[in-house]
Amino acid sequence: MSYYTKKKKGYNWYKKPVMLLIYRLAAVLLLFSFCRWMLYLLNTSFFPNLHLFESLRLYGCGLRFDLIVLAYLNIPVILYYTLPFSWISNRKPQLIIDIYYVFVNSVAVTLNLVDTIYFRFIGKRMTSELFQFFGDKDENISGIIGQLAIDYWYMVLFSILSIMLIIVISKITRIRKDENTSKKGWIIWQCASLLIMAPLTIMGCRGGTQKKPLKMIDALQYTEPHHVPIVLNTPFTIAKGGKSQTLQELHLVENSTYEPIIGINAPTRFITPDNENDSIPDNVVLIILESFGQEMIGYYNPDHANHLTPFLDSLLQQSLTFDGRANGRRSIESLPSILSGLPSLMEVDFPTSSYFGNDLHGFGDNLKAHGYKTSIFHGGNNGTMNFDVFSQHVGFDHYYGRTEYDNDADYDNKWGIFDGPFLQYFANNLDTISQPFAAIVYTLSSHHPFNLPAGFVLPSDVYNWSSFEKTVYYTDSALRDFFKTAATKEWYDNTLFVITADHANTEHYDDAFNSVWGMYAVPIAFYYPGKIAPNRTDEMAQQTDIGASILSALNVTNTIFSFGRNLFDTLQQPAWITFINQTYQFSDGHYLIQSDGQQAVGVFNLDQDKHVENNIIGHIQCPDLHLKLQEQLQSYNNRMINNKLTYEQATDSIHNQPNIGESEKEEPSR
Repeated sequence: MSYYTKKKKGYNWYKKPVMLLIYRLAAVLLLFSFCRWMLYLLNTSFFPNLHLFESLRLYGCGLRFDLIVLAYLNIPVILYYTLPFSWISNRKPQLIIDIYYVFVNSVAVTLNLVDTIYFRFIGKRMTSELFQFFGDKDENISGIIGQLAIDYWYMVLFSILSIMLIIVISKITRIRKDENTSKKGWIIWQCASLLIMAPLTIMGCRGGTQKKPLKMIDALQYTEPHHVPIVLNTPFTIAKGGKSQTLQELHLVENSTYEPIIGINAPTRFITPDNENDSIPDNVVLIILESFGQEMIGYYNPDHANHLTPFLDSLLQQSLTFDGRANGRRSIESLPSILSGLPSLMEVDFPTSSYFGNDLHGFGDNLKAHGYKTSIFHGGNNGTMNFDVFSQHVGFDHYYGRTEYDNDADYDNKWGIFDGPFLQYFANNLDTISQPFAAIVYTLSSHHPFNLPAGFVLPSDVYNWSSFEKTVYYTDSALRDFFKTAATKEWYDNTLFVITADHANTEHYDDAFNSVWGMYAVPIAFYYPGKIAPNRTDEMAQQTDIGASILSALNVTNTIFSFGRNLFDTLQQPAWITFINQTYQFSDGHYLIQSDGQQAVGVFNLDQDKHVENNIIGHIQCPDLHLKLQEQLQSYNNRMINNKLTYEQATDSIHNQPNIGESEKEEPSR
């Protein structure tokens, strides 16, 4: 055989359709891998203890999840390239398959790249809730996307380059005309390719040969919860995350004694009795600060170089403060926790879940029953994140947003009215509400893109401050001005002020807060001079504790449904629960336990390991904490499914009836 003939045959072998298919798929797989490294490299502060060898191992584990997306998205491409028909090299059908290949894989790669930025705001891969947000007509979506594109222009560039690369790959891997396509050998080769690629594709779609297809929770078998985002990819979490909107009834603990019921009694600690004024009902103002984690507040960090919150620091010095923990990582998760004692234990948030129609009471309902006028103020667009609908759902009758403010001269062009003028609007409007009142104000300026109003003067030494830090300082100044105005009002001396945050900051500067414990640290404080003495307690409190504690502080005795506790009651023990990256976390303030719901995957000693670096599950199991976690999770799921989220509904103890509506089942293994 001549050299020319050998060269031609070798050339033809590399140009076989199945080889061109492999080139196509390999190119996309490499882009997925590139996106995974980008997620890690652009968010290294989120993974402070991830070493090179471990990151390489996780990269290898992540390939399994990448192959699932690759196989699913490219089924038509795989089928087309293995068909034993000569017309597959024709121009028109190839153009159709090329357009499909470029489109679906460009979307997948772009979503992965977008998530390298979105991840830093919520600490997990995006799921279908992102599209619910972008589909919200009440948000300034075009402005937000435009600002993000400007701020993170390099990600736009990477996306464009990736799409261009996919287009180039589609062109150079196009099936060419071959005089051998009608020959028996070519047809046999194609049939063999089809027989080989078909089972491999099915295996790829399932993620292997195991009995059930891989799910998001399966990533936990490879690594600890904090590193799960590196193993997963965004198209996978979007596809799989949408299925988790429906909860499963759980039977983890037989004859559970846990009840999410709190009997609110008069305070037994922290509050100074005032018999002379006990007949005067107190007002309450709840201030929820956007992204104000403990990390940003000088009161919690006196050694920090930048003191961003001088007013809030002085206010907390005069308050009863706790070591606060948020029950979620997003604003939309905060209101159910704060207003109704309902933590966020689903992949989707409660206000946009299929359970939003459930009956649910909040502390606002209890206050209304005692004659309180209830209202909530938020300077954003009316309807944003369902704040207006949800607050009314749990007892806050009047909503004041950007529409009611009615002056877009103070609009920040992205989220809503700047905090400074809106807090003044809030203070002055309280004059028009008859007492006693319960009012909530939710700030928004300390949020990306961190705009400041024209004319606001920053201190002279801000050259090293980030844009976020500047807005924190601005909101603190707005808070100072609010209290200055409020102090002139007739209702001020008879008002309990409660301060917290919706969630912790997403930009971390201190390793102590860059962990699965510190990233939830928020202020929880009660300010009421003359009635609540200043006291800095290191006792842990969570957002779900706030509603019950307000009722107790106001001496509104009742029995309520809540997954929190009364902070003014000496008998109720600290607890904190949350859910992220397919992992439930539960703590008593001393130990933190992580679990998939069935079994513990991590135990950390918080007293000795503030950065949550040393998993001691091999030495300490903490079965009592895991039992409490399972009891709360079981109650949460079963009551959510059966619409038992109020005190009156909860009295049937539905989570203690494991076989309700079913035939008797075997006890699950534990």
